[in-house]
Amino acid sequence: MSVFSPIMSATADLQRRHSGLRERYCLDTTPLLQRQMERESNARSYPRRIPLELKRAQGIYVEDSRGQVYIDCLAGAGTLALGHNHPVTVEAIQRALSSGVPLHTLDLSTPIKDAFVQTLFDLLPSDFAKNARIQFCGPSGADAVEAAIKLSRTALGQQTILSFHGAYHGMTLGTLSLSGNLGPKKSLGGLLAGVQFLPYPYSYRCPFGLSGEQSIDAGLHYIRHLLSDPESGITQPAAMILETVQGEGGVIPAPERWLQGLRNITQEHGITLILDEIQCGIGRTGDLFAFEQSGITPDVITLDPRPSAAVCRSR
Repeated sequence: MSVFSPIMSATADLQRRHSGLRERYCLDTTPLLQRQMERESNARSYPRRIPLELKRAQGIYVEDSRGQVYIDCLAGAGTLALGHNHPVTVEAIQRALSSGVPLHTLDLSTPIKDAFVQTLFDLLPSDFAKNARIQFCGPSGADAVEAAIKLSRTALGQQTILSFHGAYHGMTLGTLSLSGNLGPKKSLGGLLAGVQFLPYPYSYRCPFGLSGEQSIDAGLHYIRHLLSDPESGITQPAAMILETVQGEGGVIPAPERWLQGLRNITQEHGITLILDEIQCGIGRTGDLFAFEQSGITPDVITLDPRPSAAVCRSR
């Protein structure tokens, strides 16, 4: 029997039993949810808004302990690109576990790791890949962002980092310092020094009161002026970091002309351009990498193929 057969059967069963909005869902607490509330920190986010005890998942569907079926629009914060328990994913995991390969080697190489790196470099744009190096980080995207910032500061000997309004780069102290949302960091103190925020081209909250092409022009002019003015108060930056499509900021794609302008500015001023594609990369925008549509070549890309990775190119 093909590995696809029981999986397809499970998908069909969940799809058949998905009631959508025809029936009201029961979201009353259960003993498991009560224990979660008593034992887990209030830092937990989704369970406080979506009190579900999930026991089964297949494709886009998840089933709770009451047998209620939902369409999963969270998808592991976008990490489940193929859905839950996709047969190709399940088969690959089973094959690796039964092969006897070491499951943890720190940063020593294995055939599986080598094949992964080769595949990733084959997928990267050729102009970027030909001089690229990869650093595997920890399990979260924030680790890749932290590594990219450390690398940029070390390589250039500068401290200032340019980030953008509406940005989200993680929940560590360093990545919160680069993020726009004030809520998670307002009471923390000790944030990363030397971070300067710039306007992201979004007409709804444009600080210049402009929209469209005028907003793009004003934003690029402002950044050029800021970096050229000896009275701006901003020391030579080590890096500029941005999301090619802002995630937490509202799912806002950066205009191609704006990205091209930023690439020109960072090259003129010797600033490392870091593109954080942890939420928007790996095929989520049509191209494999969201920045490809603009035709630019960044200096560093942060990705989240699990584990997270920072990929940089030599200049």
